[in-house]
Amino acid sequence: MDLELVMSIIEENGYVGLFFWLWFGVFVIPLPNELILTTVGFASSSGALHPVPAFIVTYAGLAAALTTSYSLGRLVGRRLLEHLKRRKRFGNTIESSLRLIEKYHAFSLSLSCFIPGARYLVPMLYGLSRLSWRTFAVFTYTGAFVWVLIVFMLGYLFGDQMDLIVKYSNEMWFAATIAAVVIVVFFFIRRRKLKRKQALGG
Repeated sequence: MDLELVMSIIEENGYVGLFFWLWFGVFVIPLPNELILTTVGFASSSGALHPVPAFIVTYAGLAAALTTSYSLGRLVGRRLLEHLKRRKRFGNTIESSLRLIEKYHAFSLSLSCFIPGARYLVPMLYGLSRLSWRTFAVFTYTGAFVWVLIVFMLGYLFGDQMDLIVKYSNEMWFAATIAAVVIVVFFFIRRRKLKRKQALGG
């Protein structure tokens, strides 16, 4: 993934092309989302892209991909899961995703956004379990927004030091995940307190 590839997609198909590439590309092209997002962030900081539409398109594309994963889980989840289990590379990811779900329940949808591999498997597993659309949307889209914002800003602020980002990627993603978890937890605690206060007031 490099700036030239992102810019060629924009030049040929515009922001709409970038949206569809982010939506369907994750199921076809085995490229880390983190690398794509940091590249788009860097392209925005260099003036090659406008930051606001670039961020919106990036978030919308990833949200669409997560929604597709959830929908696949509802439609063909059991057959798809059996197929993935037979493929060795997905075995450990499926097990870790199931452990994440068991430990954090619906909140695992937010956490999974920060975990490569589990990012698309957890929504699919919840689709298979027939989790309500509303619960899926609240936890997934909130977690995805925080994750995209953090990674996009890393690319925007430090994209010209991409070698360092790649070199210390594990440490940076770990720190970003911790920060994001704190933000998401704060958001949901605050939201719960507001609901409780409204209930008491009513």
